[in-house]
Amino acid sequence: MKETRKNDLIQLCRELLRRPGVSGREGDVARFISETMRTLGYDDVSTDSYGNVVGRLFFSGGGERVLLTAQMDHVNAGDVAEWSKYPFGAFIEEGRIYGRAASDQKGALASMIMAGAFLKADKRRLLNGELIVAAAVHQETFENVASRAIGESTDPSCVIVGEASSLCLERGQRGRAEIRLDTFGKMAHSSHPEHGINAADTMNSLLSFIKNRFVPPRDSFLGEGILVLTSVNTTPPCAGGAIPEKCTALFDRRLLLGESLEGAARDLQRVIDEASGVIPGLRARVSFPVTEDRCYTGAPIRGNHYAPAWVLPADSEYLGVLSGALGDADLPAEISPRPGFGTNGCHYAVERGVPTVIYGPSKRELVHRVDEFIEIQELIGACEGYYAMSGRLLSRTGTLFETRGTAPAILASGGR
Repeated sequence: MKETRKNDLIQLCRELLRRPGVSGREGDVARFISETMRTLGYDDVSTDSYGNVVGRLFFSGGGERVLLTAQMDHVNAGDVAEWSKYPFGAFIEEGRIYGRAASDQKGALASMIMAGAFLKADKRRLLNGELIVAAAVHQETFENVASRAIGESTDPSCVIVGEASSLCLERGQRGRAEIRLDTFGKMAHSSHPEHGINAADTMNSLLSFIKNRFVPPRDSFLGEGILVLTSVNTTPPCAGGAIPEKCTALFDRRLLLGESLEGAARDLQRVIDEASGVIPGLRARVSFPVTEDRCYTGAPIRGNHYAPAWVLPADSEYLGVLSGALGDADLPAEISPRPGFGTNGCHYAVERGVPTVIYGPSKRELVHRVDEFIEIQELIGACEGYYAMSGRLLSRTGTLFETRGTAPAILASGGR
C-alpha cells in the first residue's frame, strides 16, 4: 500500500470512531459509510429496513459472491472519566488509534471498505464475480437477526467476518444461549417471613446446587460448554418490608457442536429435577427470554439470544484458498488453534450453510475495555489481507464453494 492509501485508511478509521453508534443508534455511522462507499466508487450502495449498509462491487462475468462483513454498533463507553482519552476522539499515540469500537469492529470495517475500493481501482477488469461489504447493525444485541437481512439480500457464496483475531484465520466458534430461570414463592411481610415463601432464598439454594452439579460438556477444539450466571433480580422489585414472590436468574450458556437451545434448557432442567429432592417446596421454570428493540430506522427488531456453534474443517478448500492468498502476498497466513468468540458468523455458517471464517485486526482482549485501541500496523495489515483474500477468491470464474443446503464443508450445530 502506498502512503496515500495508508493515510486514507487511517483517516476513515478515525472518522468512524468519531461517530458513536451504540446498538440501535448507528444512524450517523451508517449515513457516513453510505456516503463514503459512493465516493469511493462502489457500484451499488443500499440500506435495508434494519439500517444495514451494503456496498457492492461488480466485476466481469460469473464468479464468487464474496461477503466481507463487520458491525457498526458497539457497547457503551461506560464511565468516560475512566478513559485516559476521550472514547470518541480517535486520538493517535505511539502507533495506535484510541477509541470505543477501534478493535470491535470499526477498524476491520474501515479496512474492508478500503480494500474493496482498492481492488476495484487496481483489478476491475481482471476479476470475476462480486465483492460485497456489509456494515451490520445490532450485532451486540441481536447477533443473527439483522445479519439474516444481509444474507437474504446478497446470497453470498463465502463469508469473511471482521472480528478481532490478531490477523489469524479463525475457523469456528462456540454458540451461545441465554436461558432464564424463575423460582416462585409467596409474598409476606418481612417481619413475619414464616407466613410466606422467599423466592430469593429458594433461588440462592438452587443456584448453589446448580453450580455444584452442572458438568459442562467439552469439545477438543471449542472447549467447554460453560454455564455462567449473569443476572439475578426479584419481583416485586425494591419491595421494602416484603419478601419476594418471584426471583429471576439469567444464564449465558456457551454451546458446542450438536447442542441446541432446547437441548441446553433440558440439561438445566435435569439438574433442577434433581434439586427438587433436596430443596423443599421448590417451584422453578426454565424459559428463553425474548428481547425487542428498535433500529435507528424505526424498524422493530426482536429475537432471543441464541447462536449455534460452528466449525470449518481444518482441511477445507476455502481455508486453504484464503491462507494461500495471504502467504502469496507475504502476509501472516496462520490458522488459529483456538476458536473465535461471539460473531454473526453463526448465521452464515449454520443457517445459510456457506464457508465462513473470522479474520480481523487487533486482539480480543482489547474488545469492550476502557482505552480500547487498534495498532495502525494491524489496521493496514487487515486491509492488505482482505485485499489479498478477496482478490484470490474473485480471480476464477464459476463458484468454487457449493455448500448450500446440507453444508457438507461445515460441521454445523445439529441440535439435540
